[in-house]
Amino acid sequence: MPPVQLLNTRTTSAQRLLIGAAALAYVLAVLGGATPAAGATLLSATAIAGLGAALFAYVGARARPLQPARVGGRALAIRQRYRLQAAVILALVYVTLVGGALVANQGALWACLALPFCTETGAAGPGQQLAIVAMSHRVLAAIAAVGVVLLVYRTLRLRAEPAIRRAALWALVLMGCQIIIGMLQVGLASGGTSTQLMVMRGLHLGIGVADWAALVVQVALVLYLPQPATAAHLVAADAPARPSKLSDYISLTKPGVITLLILTTIASMYITPAGAPPLALVAWTFVGGWLMAAGAHAVNCWADQDIDINMGRTSRRPIPSGRLPAWHALVLGIALGVLAFALLAWFVNLPAALLSLAGYLFYVLIYTRWLKRTTPKNIVIGGAAGAFPPLVGWAAATGGVSLGALLLFAIIFYWTPPHFWALALIRSKDYARAGVPMLPVVAGDAETRRQIVLYTLLMLVLSVLPTPIQLFGLAYLAAALILGALFLRYALLLWRDGTVPAAWALYKYSLLYLALLFVAMVADRVLFS
Repeated sequence: MPPVQLLNTRTTSAQRLLIGAAALAYVLAVLGGATPAAGATLLSATAIAGLGAALFAYVGARARPLQPARVGGRALAIRQRYRLQAAVILALVYVTLVGGALVANQGALWACLALPFCTETGAAGPGQQLAIVAMSHRVLAAIAAVGVVLLVYRTLRLRAEPAIRRAALWALVLMGCQIIIGMLQVGLASGGTSTQLMVMRGLHLGIGVADWAALVVQVALVLYLPQPATAAHLVAADAPARPSKLSDYISLTKPGVITLLILTTIASMYITPAGAPPLALVAWTFVGGWLMAAGAHAVNCWADQDIDINMGRTSRRPIPSGRLPAWHALVLGIALGVLAFALLAWFVNLPAALLSLAGYLFYVLIYTRWLKRTTPKNIVIGGAAGAFPPLVGWAAATGGVSLGALLLFAIIFYWTPPHFWALALIRSKDYARAGVPMLPVVAGDAETRRQIVLYTLLMLVLSVLPTPIQLFGLAYLAAALILGALFLRYALLLWRDGTVPAAWALYKYSLLYLALLFVAMVADRVLFS
């Protein structure tokens, strides 16, 4: 691996000057975007470029490999493509930021008060040209967001140096926050100028410039620490890899698990008889649902610390490894749950907030503290915890639940056992060592595989019922049959072979199955109804 040279162990005068220049450029960029004056957009564009230059120079002054890494031709080509992708996305985000400053400076926001397209024009709108400016900014923002997601995916897949991964993840988080605030800004603008709107505009600009800064740091690190998965940390040449505090706290919330929960929540909002919900309502449901699930997972990490320490899969988590005190997870989980309930109750509606809280409490108290430790049917009954999101989404859009919402709940309820038991077959020794009575530990692998096929059949029957009750049409039915047939195939292969690869195949496909099933629901309702 190429050792990293710290050119200065202390911050020099030149580096302090670069930090000061970056801070000044940041302030000027935000002020330029928030000032409705001639030349303000040019000021903002220049300041954003200056911020990038200062950060790039600062990163270059802090670390670089002592000698270039020796890589083969294929690895070199992959590295060059990655550099090019990062540079293109950086340029795209820059253009998007300048476009956002132009929208703010020209008051184009009021010319495009509908989402996602300019189908409405505010009474005080300055005209069609400003609506085009606003819509162009939205298109650029959408393309930039997709680019950032792809860049983060590629960064993680290449196992880039930890500092590069952190910068990429920061860029992704900030991009997501900026988009949500941008949508809320449009909703507030529909009601005219207000203090809330001014605050949102400031946050939108400030977070956007911070997102650009994170991408600049990432690109600079890609150039100065180019060797994926081998370069040493930025702060010390031979320091062992250790997750940051921020990544530890984020890992407590299990964001990978939350993604599927949120997908089923938001998809459910688009398939109710009420039609497509307002984007502001979707955004608040997204935020509240994410925070509620994150809080439940954090409390789960606190409650399961005695189990996690005895399992190879979980022993490296922040609490059993000793990187974080256990009470931090408990406090974080409760705080996120309270915040989520308040946001859902205030900005969505009380039924959605209560259902979300019910899912939180069921997961923490019923499943984690009771069922998981006492019965091999823990996943069967505890599967209800993961089935609450469609109820939350349905209630958010309609103010209540109906037969359709309960059917979605039932599909996920019966999907959970075959999904989780596939993983339990792989980790059965871990569960046995930790004293958790999972079905493979208590009843054996053969019985577990039989139960997987049984629950798969029950799930498949439920998955086609929405068409007979006229919730969805034939397009959904076709998708459900195809996806279900593949699910059953994987379950039968596991029943026959009983191998770890077969279990992994079913586990991974089950995640894809549920995501595509809910996408098919939305597509049927939006495109074919």
